[in-house]
Amino acid sequence: MKKTTQWGAVAQAAQAADHKSKLDQALADLDAERKAHAETVRALERARTGTRPIVKAKPTSPKPGAGDVVEVIFSDVHGNKHDPAAFSAFLGDLKTLRPDRIVIGGDFIDCGGFLAEHHTLGYVAETEDSYEDDVRVANDLLDAVMHHSGGCSDIHYVEGNHEWRVERWALTQRLAHHKDIDLLRRTFCAEHVLKLAERGIKYYHQGKTHGDCDVPGWVKMDKMYFVHKISNARDAADVAMSKAGGNICYFDTHRASFKPKNIPGLGLISAWNPGCLCKRQPLYANTRPTEWTHGYLIRFISRKTGAFQMINVTINDGVSYAGMLLKGSEQKKSNT
Repeated sequence: MKKTTQWGAVAQAAQAADHKSKLDQALADLDAERKAHAETVRALERARTGTRPIVKAKPTSPKPGAGDVVEVIFSDVHGNKHDPAAFSAFLGDLKTLRPDRIVIGGDFIDCGGFLAEHHTLGYVAETEDSYEDDVRVANDLLDAVMHHSGGCSDIHYVEGNHEWRVERWALTQRLAHHKDIDLLRRTFCAEHVLKLAERGIKYYHQGKTHGDCDVPGWVKMDKMYFVHKISNARDAADVAMSKAGGNICYFDTHRASFKPKNIPGLGLISAWNPGCLCKRQPLYANTRPTEWTHGYLIRFISRKTGAFQMINVTINDGVSYAGMLLKGSEQKKSNT
């Protein structure tokens, strides 16, 4: 008697085999994701616990006979993406200036290892820099800033969008309790891996309000607002002034800018951007040349009236355009 094929059983077996194959693939994907996250955590732990002496801010007394507070403002160094020549020129000026106050406008560290959490990478070369390397380089650069400034004791660090990446990473780890998320943030965020509290550097979070500013991430010091990211438009200075309704220093665009405007009822207000100290042609710009400029800001603030004068300092091809002025000032001091 001819054997009858049980097609229903065959179909069920095929479906079961297909289901098992898909389940095995899902388990393999989950295991690969678990291993990738575990390696990320191990790298972050290595970055956090690396042994190195901490350079601390030293209390300084006012310069004898000085009538002004000297404030240096810079931003967008981007850790291991910094431009060595531009940063070296900046350090040379810093050594001469010996400022009373330093304001870091954010993105001092690149946090590039967290870019893949939110963006699709376009080049293999973008995977060559680890957060561990970034932390090491950023700590070295911060040590250099503190050393060349003569141990400036009044340093302020405004959180940038790159530092914020790590907090967003912590929020995406699907942890059940907010305390666990906060533990990740406190363990691996820039303020902790750079040991800012131990250094005596004040850190301003984007997600918090500070002083009498009711907008999160904004800081006001001596008639000047500071905020990392406000606009990437061509007229970013106008946008910044219109939102601040006063003097403002904004960052993030990597383009130096100064724009004054006299507004009835407000008087003369201005917006400044120092430019950046990172490499001017990142991989993510593809083949499009950027318009980024290297530089920083010097602000002289009257101790009596609070009036100030801001100067945009250009650094081009590793040469500071303030060099001759600062050297002349130093030579004049040494002759008196």
